[in-house]
Amino acid sequence: MSGRRRGGLPGMKLLLGLVIVLVVWLGWRNFSGLFQSGDDEQAQAAVEQFYSFEQQGDYGSAWELFHPEMQQRFKKAEYIQNRAHIMMQDFGVNTFDVHIGSPSRVADWKMTEGAAPISVVYEFDVEELFHSQYGNFTIVQPCYAAYDSGKWKLLWSYEQLHAGNTQNAH
Repeated sequence: MSGRRRGGLPGMKLLLGLVIVLVVWLGWRNFSGLFQSGDDEQAQAAVEQFYSFEQQGDYGSAWELFHPEMQQRFKKAEYIQNRAHIMMQDFGVNTFDVHIGSPSRVADWKMTEGAAPISVVYEFDVEELFHSQYGNFTIVQPCYAAYDSGKWKLLWSYEQLHAGNTQNAH
């Protein structure tokens, strides 16, 4: 009888080892999923917040949601002044409607030619519908969100577009 126990013991050890490996693997998948799931929703929430501020004419708060690369491109006071001028004086509007498309994950995205790539961004097609003294018109612009310093931040593309190419070259 003791021979049977010894014969079953290696099989039990193997089974127990497989169960432990399975539990560790499932635990790791669930743990790592906590940090990856919902990124697209969080990125979209940042884009929605940015355009909500823009709709309210709160360009200073919108500027705060820019990625550091965008903040380097525009000084805050300059952005506030120029945005207000474009919207109210040039376009003749006080507010506008916004539609934000579904997110699309993009790897190694660049804001400009020669810029360091950002490993993961989410791209959104943003439509702004203006009702102005010059009639109704829509601006469609791809918008990008990247994770920086614990928050999702907004970027626009400044890569050179080529004739017939309306999409950002990735």
